[in-house]
Amino acid sequence: MAAYVALTSLMGTIEQLQLLQSNLDLLDTHVESLNLLYEKVDSLQELLDNFDGEQTKNLQAKVRHIANEAEDEVESQMKVVMDEQHDGLHQKEALESFFEILQRGIENVDSLKEELIKHSHNNTSQAGNSSLGDSSSPRLHASTLENDMVGYNIEQANMLGQLTSGSPELEVISVTGMGGIGKSTFAKNLFSHPLILSFFDIRGWITVSEDYIYRKILLGLLIDANIGKEEDLDKKNDSDLAVCLKQRLMGRRYLIVVDDIWSKNAWDEIRLCLPDDGKRSRVLLTTRDVEVAQYASSPKDPFRMHLLDQEDSWNLFYQKAFVEKGFAIEFEDVGKEVAKNCNGLPLMIAVVAKVLSSKRTLDEWKKVAESVSSLAEVDAYQQCSGVLALSYNHLSSYLKGCFLYFGLFPKASEISMEKLIRLWIAEGLLKVKGMEGLEEVAASHLNFLIDKSLVNVSKRSMDGKIMTCMIHDLVHDFCLKEAGSQNLLYIVNTDIDGPLWVIPEGCRWVSQQSMGFYFHRRFPDLAYSKLRSFSVNSRTILNLESCHFKLLRVLDLEKKKIPDFPIAILDLVRLRYLALTIRRSGKLPISKLLNLQTLTVRPHPIYTSKWRRYSLPNGIWKLSQLRHLHCWCMYLDSPQTVSENEVKNLVLENIKTVSGLIPSCCTKEIFEGIKKVKKLEIAGKAEEFQSEMGWHNNLKYLKELEALNVTVPPDFISDRLPCLINPSPGSFPSNLKKLTLSRTCLPWNCMIIFSKLPNLEVLELKVHAFSGNEWEITEMGFPKLKCLLLEDLYLRYWTATDDYFQCLERVCIRECTLLKEIPEGFADSVTLQLIELHKCRRPLVTFAKQIQEKHEELGNNLLKVYAFDSK
Repeated sequence: MAAYVALTSLMGTIEQLQLLQSNLDLLDTHVESLNLLYEKVDSLQELLDNFDGEQTKNLQAKVRHIANEAEDEVESQMKVVMDEQHDGLHQKEALESFFEILQRGIENVDSLKEELIKHSHNNTSQAGNSSLGDSSSPRLHASTLENDMVGYNIEQANMLGQLTSGSPELEVISVTGMGGIGKSTFAKNLFSHPLILSFFDIRGWITVSEDYIYRKILLGLLIDANIGKEEDLDKKNDSDLAVCLKQRLMGRRYLIVVDDIWSKNAWDEIRLCLPDDGKRSRVLLTTRDVEVAQYASSPKDPFRMHLLDQEDSWNLFYQKAFVEKGFAIEFEDVGKEVAKNCNGLPLMIAVVAKVLSSKRTLDEWKKVAESVSSLAEVDAYQQCSGVLALSYNHLSSYLKGCFLYFGLFPKASEISMEKLIRLWIAEGLLKVKGMEGLEEVAASHLNFLIDKSLVNVSKRSMDGKIMTCMIHDLVHDFCLKEAGSQNLLYIVNTDIDGPLWVIPEGCRWVSQQSMGFYFHRRFPDLAYSKLRSFSVNSRTILNLESCHFKLLRVLDLEKKKIPDFPIAILDLVRLRYLALTIRRSGKLPISKLLNLQTLTVRPHPIYTSKWRRYSLPNGIWKLSQLRHLHCWCMYLDSPQTVSENEVKNLVLENIKTVSGLIPSCCTKEIFEGIKKVKKLEIAGKAEEFQSEMGWHNNLKYLKELEALNVTVPPDFISDRLPCLINPSPGSFPSNLKKLTLSRTCLPWNCMIIFSKLPNLEVLELKVHAFSGNEWEITEMGFPKLKCLLLEDLYLRYWTATDDYFQCLERVCIRECTLLKEIPEGFADSVTLQLIELHKCRRPLVTFAKQIQEKHEELGNNLLKVYAFDSK
């Protein structure tokens, strides 16, 4: 995996240089060599995909070493070329050295390819002979499975109903969830339930696993269901076995458990053998892969296993560690702490309980209790990581690096999806030619990991998009161990490392996560450092002036508060991702960071209400690779004033999001410079909005804009703000899909302008977005609106015609304490699915419940009403 990451990273570096070649005065011979090196690395990577296994571990380590070495030399030399741009003689020498480095890289890659091909020829016969013997058996009889199932009584009852009632046609019921969560145990309990035993004529259980063999699946089903004798069946070929199975099941009511299936192809092969003759037969399928589960059970949704709560965790732990073991009562308090630290994962609970059941002294138990949260207990770790390793090893090479990157974030932390994706891109973990579609590819990678039950979704936006995600503590420890073993990641531990951080030679990613506090961090001489990513997730005071991370791509200091912009950052010309939290406002001199893709600058939390301004230099318009710009109260000069000799408008061709732009910068010239932006936040003091009342008329130049957020900070001088926007018909882009307004104090009659937006799907009105206590809707509008948020508004009366919101699916109302009713027309809505009420008055809750009851009276059980913290 580390070899694949190294090759992908090298390819990304070559692409970056190809994009910047005009700025670097490269000769045609350099460009040709860069293109040739890219092609050869690409072909080497494809070749390496076929050699991902233990038998090529040493060879992969060699590939990683040579790829990293080539990348280090290329990037280091390019920095020299950039530094010598204004010295003709020295630049010529630097370019000659650069050419030699490229040629050496090409030769090394050719040599590696020859070695891989030679290794392939030497191992072809061995691989062919071992394919059957090494494959895990697909058949695992239910009697060999553990039968402890805690915390699923209701779910089991519901599942029994699905298995024994309903349609006479064959139905497939899928159970999905992360490794170790108890899918097989859940299926075993159902498989052995008395109701199931009496209902089905035939029961069969097959465990498919990752490297399944179709013949063994057929034999397992035939024998497990008592359909034939093994010696007779062995004489038949695969086709005859499939026909035999289908014939024997025909006319019988059967239950087949398909346990631990990994692919759609495997299910397709099994499905062909299962007849559907109206006998109410069922298939119960378990998988870690949500996509496989949905495919098999369509159109029914899969049943997703959940983590256990604290009570159920203790009950399972008690069954495993205490029953029939004779432990004294004082062991229970320690056991409860251990069960709690297992964070609800049944596999972890069972494994740790099993380890503790063999330890007879209280001191031994206490020792495990102290270490179990970090899985320091070797036996428990090895057994649990073995389950996760199966999921990890099944990932494609290009996904393994993305997965291990989760280790850089602190344990149990919620991770912003947007930030994660931008970091993946900056690290060069995505194999995508060019800059287009990077976010989309990264999002698909994350969804894949979620579907594999390795990553969990924490929060979603109103329209269902992922906002944050996280991984289980056990998965986090696995990431740390695996990434550490490959020298990809080093986690700074203040208790062990102290004030001197000794980073392993060749390590790529470093993350400081612990909360230890040192006033000075000292580094060894890191001028030769191979670090590409450095993040600080604590309050540690860091002296950046003494750091020499010349090849750094990611510098994430968002969690570290610093007084001013560190000048030392200007030397990090390879930076692609920079995140800072700065106490003082002022200029941000970033013009030399030509590789920058993401810039995030936030003020110190205690200064946010003062709305300090940060000014970006004219040179920002030359940062052609910039994709995401987030800066609190940001001032930009017009791109026309880049230089005296250059008056043409410059355009940030790759920009996707801009956040924090002040109203005075919302000019035609600046909007044309960011004309490809998809998401825009305009933020500033009330006075700035009042002095720039016509800024919104320039929004029409942002034809690709999909999401707009207009916000004003809290005003501590006056209780009421005047109207800060004077919208006019046609001033907002027709492509707009999401609009968020906060403290803009619009009159409600302006809503008709927004209602005409043809593609608006999400409307969020927050904290005095509109003034006045009555919103009356009298005309048709909002043709595509699906989600509506009303938060902290003085709204008292809200009326609308029956069919006004034709596509509305979700309404969320928060802290609108004066509102007692919502439009009665919602009772006739055929699209409305959810009404959420947060901190609202009881009359409003009652009214919403009555609308739900009217839906149910009409036979529509789609609408759900949820109330939280009602007053």
